[in-house]
Amino acid sequence: MKKWRPEKRFYRELLKRPGFRSFEVVAGESDLWVSVPRELFFEELPDLLLDTLISLRTQILQFGKEHPEFLTSLRPVEVPVISPAIVKKMAESAKAVGVGPMAGVAGAVNYFLGEKLKELGIEEFMIENGGDVYVSSEREVTLAVVTGSPKVDGKLGLSVPRGEWGVCSSSSKIGHSLSFGETTIATVICKDPVVSDCTATFLANSRTTEEFIGRAESLKGIYGVLGLLKGRFVIWGNVNLVRIAWSS
Repeated sequence: MKKWRPEKRFYRELLKRPGFRSFEVVAGESDLWVSVPRELFFEELPDLLLDTLISLRTQILQFGKEHPEFLTSLRPVEVPVISPAIVKKMAESAKAVGVGPMAGVAGAVNYFLGEKLKELGIEEFMIENGGDVYVSSEREVTLAVVTGSPKVDGKLGLSVPRGEWGVCSSSSKIGHSLSFGETTIATVICKDPVVSDCTATFLANSRTTEEFIGRAESLKGIYGVLGLLKGRFVIWGNVNLVRIAWSS
């Protein structure tokens, strides 16, 4: 299964923050949107992040050529100790949740791009990658809830506390990827963006609300979960929904 990608321009319009400079970083299938404080943006930043993105993609693809199961397995796989950092991070997170390592690829790319921003002295940022968000903020942030339904999209937001958070979504109903569930959308809030990404996949394979909640309760370190199954919202943990007010 994986990965529902919300309509890019619509979603990124909802993510815009005053006082921040936003730009895209694109390589192959990876299409990221990055937002940093305007005063910390510099001309070379997009290219530096692009170099990092290309390096991360190359490491994953090269490792996958030598270990094909890493790219195809729906279950956790063991990787050598000397594997690239992003490969080990994906494998460890997938093992903690019980899914294949590629379930966390978007979250892992976000995580390591975030590490690069920190190296450059940028501690506040937002990175969006196919609807998966990694945010580091000194204040509360509202992220739009996107479900594919015009009754909800653009009207309902998810308020995320200050700090570092991975907010990732996955769907078993939208898109063309392999799926075993009945979940329209599963959105997971977690301190670790890679675990958040893996967990979203895990929960989106749920067939019932009871299974969805049971799966959420079986995991450690998850802050909150929002699901939409068969037309009904399911909330578990710390989820603060707010109405999005559009300024004219």
